[in-house]
Amino acid sequence: MYVGGLCVLKRPSTLKITVIGKEGVGKSQLISSLTGKNAESSNFKGSTISEESYNSDKFSFVDTPGIVFDSDSETTKIAISSIHGNDSILLVVNATNIDDDIEYFLPLIKNKKGIIIVTNWDRFNSKNENILENLEQDLKIPIIPVDARKITESQKSRIFEALDNPQIFSNKTFHTGISIRPKSTILEKKHAGIFIGLVLLLSPAILSVIGANYFGELIHPIISDLLRGPIESLSTLPSPLMEIFVGDYGFLSMGPFLFVWATPVVVIYALVLGIYKSTGLLDRTSLAIHPLVKKIGVSGRDVTRIVMGFGCNVPAVISSRSCSSCSRGTTISTISFGSACSYQFSASIAVFSASGMPWLVIPFLLFLTATTILYTRLVSRKKNRDKLNMPVIEGQVFFEKPSFSAIWRESKSNITQFFKMALPIFLGITFVASIINWTGIIDYFAAEISFLMQFVNLPEDASLAIIFGSIRKDGLLLLAEPNLVSSLSAIQILTGVYLAGTLLPCIVTFLTVIREMSWMFAIKMVSKQIIAVIAFTLLLAHSDKVLNIFLQI
Repeated sequence: MYVGGLCVLKRPSTLKITVIGKEGVGKSQLISSLTGKNAESSNFKGSTISEESYNSDKFSFVDTPGIVFDSDSETTKIAISSIHGNDSILLVVNATNIDDDIEYFLPLIKNKKGIIIVTNWDRFNSKNENILENLEQDLKIPIIPVDARKITESQKSRIFEALDNPQIFSNKTFHTGISIRPKSTILEKKHAGIFIGLVLLLSPAILSVIGANYFGELIHPIISDLLRGPIESLSTLPSPLMEIFVGDYGFLSMGPFLFVWATPVVVIYALVLGIYKSTGLLDRTSLAIHPLVKKIGVSGRDVTRIVMGFGCNVPAVISSRSCSSCSRGTTISTISFGSACSYQFSASIAVFSASGMPWLVIPFLLFLTATTILYTRLVSRKKNRDKLNMPVIEGQVFFEKPSFSAIWRESKSNITQFFKMALPIFLGITFVASIINWTGIIDYFAAEISFLMQFVNLPEDASLAIIFGSIRKDGLLLLAEPNLVSSLSAIQILTGVYLAGTLLPCIVTFLTVIREMSWMFAIKMVSKQIIAVIAFTLLLAHSDKVLNIFLQI
């Protein structure tokens, strides 16, 4: 075209290709291989939670959330609406379940133009190539088999050529007869599978604790020696600078607990969970525990979202879009209540270690798990627990060989969020706490609400940690303040950590719930959580008295 008398070549616009497929089929990995860009999904294997674009020189691939067959989840609705909103479709199906996948999608994409990519084709031998060729001729649609993790240059060329000339999908019936199922393991055993599944779900937390304690005991003395000189030098600073740096809540007083005890928990947990996700172990575990957890109103898939909350509550709440609409509210409530995020969990470990009783993490996890199960049972819908109302859950997935790149792709989000978000916020908390302590407001405020602390058998000084911990989970680390933690009994430490960690969802989580659900849902959820936590905390705080009563009976 001509602009101002000059001939300007108009750059051709990129072709928009909507990529659809069943959850876990490998769409994100496929697009990453085609475009050479990292697939940023929802930090959960096979669960892109919103539409994301990946651009090459000629094509713009729109990665839609994975569809769960017969599900009314938000992600399934988003993916189906994307189909109707675009004419160019790249359908991704699994070679191990090709008949069911294509049969499900063909009615949805009838009269649209596109191609079909068959993933996991490496699991079949070359004898099946003729079957795909016959299917391609029958459907009159380009069908290209690939291993999404290792796409060759010739396969890329063939895919791009096919996208240049997409064909119209029809709604023809067909049957290839190709089928392969994963080998059964102990996870598929009726009773043993449930037990092993529960152990696997708890293992990341257990390994994080063991690793953090080992690292902390090794590094903490070294860090303490290195800081001794700076602490003595900064102790001569005038107030409030002295309070900010080396006071009871100062940077150097509280900081080592976060770096020495908290950081290893975050890193180890993220890496272990990354292994679970990238290998398919988390999916197999969700299927194993499904018969048990459906009795409290959630599915095995919902539980994997809840487990995600131990990394960070926010992506866990967002990923609940792929839960059934019947169980999504319960799943979010459970995440808010019992998923001790990396920051909360690591801060709890630091408090237990500062008290000289790191073993308290065991009764803490047991009590948190027990009360979370009871809370979930109480807030779930009755119809969700009906034997006739089976929550939607996919069948077995294949185990994948672990690779460092896949594990890191699944882990890096939680680790980077910790360093970019948690650490700066914690420094802000310690700054505010130091200033408040210097002004004397803490003493005044503690005296004003001391009667509330008495109900849960805690000293007045614990009030600040409870408040900050309720607002921001790693704020409960203030319980590790030397003068405070040394005065607490084991029951008091457990009570303080539990109350601060569960009384309220952190502000960011609360705002996410409002955005994902509604103000009314968030307010009702928090109200129920407060009532339940107060009841459970009173039971824990006075457990010694309750135990004596039972013994007398």
